[in-house]
Amino acid sequence: MYLQDTLLGKVFNILLVASIVMSVLVVLAYSIPSVAAEYWYAVNYLEFFFTILFTIEYIFRIWCTPSPKTYIFSTFGVIDFLSVAPTWITILFPLFPSLALLRLFRVLRILRLVKLLQYLNDTHLMVQILRNSRRRIAVLSLWIMVLVVIFGTLMYVIEGQEHGFTSIPTSIYWAIVTLTTVGYGDITPQTVLGKAVAALIMLIGYSMIVILAGVISQEFSDVKKEIHGMACGSCGMSGHEHDAVYCKHCGARL
Repeated sequence: MYLQDTLLGKVFNILLVASIVMSVLVVLAYSIPSVAAEYWYAVNYLEFFFTILFTIEYIFRIWCTPSPKTYIFSTFGVIDFLSVAPTWITILFPLFPSLALLRLFRVLRILRLVKLLQYLNDTHLMVQILRNSRRRIAVLSLWIMVLVVIFGTLMYVIEGQEHGFTSIPTSIYWAIVTLTTVGYGDITPQTVLGKAVAALIMLIGYSMIVILAGVISQEFSDVKKEIHGMACGSCGMSGHEHDAVYCKHCGARL
């Protein structure tokens, strides 16, 4: 049995999650000038307290893990380091206060404490889907990049600087906003031809979303089949090998 599965481990995880959330709230409060001015001492003392707490936890994790080097350079090891390093840097080097914003990485540590198996399994499932679909997503992303450059350049020629399309990069920014159907409205076409091109980009944007959803849906179906295997038509149990002939639960022919 792992420590996190015991009552003491679960209590520790709950206290750690509460500390993470409170520490992030302290960072957010520190960014509000009125709060930082009125409660300066309280905010700084709390931040220093949480930094010491997470530093002790980080040191203990290095000490307890069988492979300290593996933990230090792992994803969560780097996140753990980033949760304490900025504060110590601002204390030792006061000329770099902006690095304190990196303390928000602390909230990412909550992800390691999510123990509900259904969410953990879904996370692994999504990672597997994205990994298997990376080639098709990369091709689709390349097409999107080409389209936004072409349409951005085209709109720069059609609309011109007098209508807000002051440069090709600005026009590309407009094309990205329009293609993703966000539509901030800070730059809008004024000519009839420009509006026609904008309508075309919007339709292409919706088509890209449909294509991406189709790719992920297909990969999701394939991965689910790989994970669960064939289902028995008699008892409904899954988890069989792809080359299985009989159900391992009820013995019926698959």
